[in-house]
Amino acid sequence: MLLNKKVDLGKSSIYKVFLFYTIPSVFMMIVQTMAYFVDSVFVGRYIGSEGLSAITLVMPVVIFFAGFAMMIGIGGVTLAGIERGAGNKESSNNLFNVTMMLTLISGVGGAIILFVASPLLMGLLSTTGETKVFAIEYARYTSLFIPFFLLNFVIGFFLKLDGKPLLVTGVMFLGALLNIGLDYMFIVYYQFGMRGAAMATGSSQAFSFFICLGILVWNSDWSFSKPVFHVMEIQRIFYNGFSEFLTNITMAVISVIFNVIILRRIGAMGIAAFAVVMQLMEFARALGYGIGEGNQNIWSYNFGSYQYNRVHTIRKMAITVSVIIGVLMACGAFVFSEEISQIFVSETAVNTLSVEILNYVAVALIFVGFNIILPTYYTAINDPFHSVLLTVYRSFISPLIGLLVLPLIFGNDGIWLTFIFMEVTAFVIGIVLLKKYPLGKNNKKWKVSE
Repeated sequence: MLLNKKVDLGKSSIYKVFLFYTIPSVFMMIVQTMAYFVDSVFVGRYIGSEGLSAITLVMPVVIFFAGFAMMIGIGGVTLAGIERGAGNKESSNNLFNVTMMLTLISGVGGAIILFVASPLLMGLLSTTGETKVFAIEYARYTSLFIPFFLLNFVIGFFLKLDGKPLLVTGVMFLGALLNIGLDYMFIVYYQFGMRGAAMATGSSQAFSFFICLGILVWNSDWSFSKPVFHVMEIQRIFYNGFSEFLTNITMAVISVIFNVIILRRIGAMGIAAFAVVMQLMEFARALGYGIGEGNQNIWSYNFGSYQYNRVHTIRKMAITVSVIIGVLMACGAFVFSEEISQIFVSETAVNTLSVEILNYVAVALIFVGFNIILPTYYTAINDPFHSVLLTVYRSFISPLIGLLVLPLIFGNDGIWLTFIFMEVTAFVIGIVLLKKYPLGKNNKKWKVSE
């Protein structure tokens, strides 16, 4: 069967490996994003702009906890991939068990924190009225499923490393379909409101996890055993995945800053319009992560087996595809900005503002994929320093500079111009680093034939 087909990361045709891993990974990320997209449509249409604002206010907290899963998962699977590429199967399997246990601990801790602290967090954001009530309700019901959110990330990484990207994609697709069906059932039919939206998303994540768990137990080379923890090994996991953690944590912090500035300058209507635009931005990010994560195992495996020409070629292919997709998305955002906005909300004022924001964000979409793929690439070849450097600049330093300076010069338009500033400047820095360190800081003198 096609879903059980395996491709050799180090021996199969480069183009075959690239397509075999990239297409399912991108499709999986699109499916996951579409589930969030559909959630927002149901909430915006059947609960209202206050509900859409509530999701936008809660998401930075969820992103923060997801950062732990990304750090542990990507750090663990990178090291496991390198060990497997070097032929050290026992060490690779122990890294799998250590990674899964660390993720479980993080998930349970995150669930408790989100449930208990959600009223305090919404109070700190100065939310009031129905938006605050909706946000707390959504956060608390979401917290019940946080362990499944995090474990889903990690188990998918290891199944892809085991040569089963198509199986993972198939499971995630089924989960997304379930999410859509549950959205209709809980929000429209039973009218559960915000708790219905959280329950629909959480239940679909739990479903996907248990299916992937069954595949991993019965049809993979990974095996569960008591993990042997080594301090140095855990440090390497955290260190290698730290850029992905920073991506999420800084994204969460900057999202909070965006929310606070928008609330103070424009009000709740601004948050609703911003929520519409973030759907498109999340879609662009999902494509970037899909390409990056799809090729991460290829990069780490071939790096571990010293096949550097394969690493170079696949990196070049990933970047080229991401830029082409970015240009197409930018054109689509310019042309169909009004239609995109009307999918989510019907209020005229919110639509008008979201169209205005989309016209700014469209330019930034060209560079999003490249700026996400490059840090993932450096992590995959065991160079977390440059990965962290790029991540910190793009996700924290540049948006902070933009939000502090541009609104003073351009007024409210400066908020949206920040997206262009952060993506363009990060792109330039990334190009410079890639020219100087094509295979990481420890291999900067390495050359390939173009």
